[in-house]
Amino acid sequence: MKRIIVAGIHTEVGKTVVATLVAEKLGAAYWKPVQCGMPTDSEWVEAHSSVRCYPSAFSLKAPCSPHLAAKREGQRIVAKEVQPPKHPGLLVIEGTGGILAPLNDEESWADAAVYWGAAWILVYRPYLGSFNHFLLTVEVMRQRKIPLLGVVFNGGVEEMLLSRAKTRSLGEIAWEKQWSKKRIQEVGLSGISL
Repeated sequence: MKRIIVAGIHTEVGKTVVATLVAEKLGAAYWKPVQCGMPTDSEWVEAHSSVRCYPSAFSLKAPCSPHLAAKREGQRIVAKEVQPPKHPGLLVIEGTGGILAPLNDEESWADAAVYWGAAWILVYRPYLGSFNHFLLTVEVMRQRKIPLLGVVFNGGVEEMLLSRAKTRSLGEIAWEKQWSKKRIQEVGLSGISL
């Protein structure tokens, strides 16, 4: 396994933190293929860890769906053209929003990711509607035969979701609005096993 994708059930569920923790634990590099909004998640990872970060294939200013951000800047994202960097070791790839976040009028972020031959980690955070978002995400993953390594819970493990998804918990981190480099180092990935 040369690539791991960290995907979320929604935006703002902790993908960047989990991707950073996984990359730190495994000595991997980090890459976010499509960045929407500033400052970038790569900048956050660089400021909060010792992880090597590759530049995004698309770094768009607007904090919105990739297809809208690209249109605003006169660009079009094509799934097959979003290629991972040639990294000799393990690469942790962070998704954009949910897995069906549109790249263009026809393709989603998941359409690009299926070309990369990666295993997936799903990040779950509890909020109103999160059970539905989780189950819909897992259903799409099953339909597309996306290999799910397991789930990282950001703020509480929910056994029913693991049972329904037929997968395992990779661990739990406490939900925190602000993370410092010190806190990233303290947490490490002690509660997460791969």
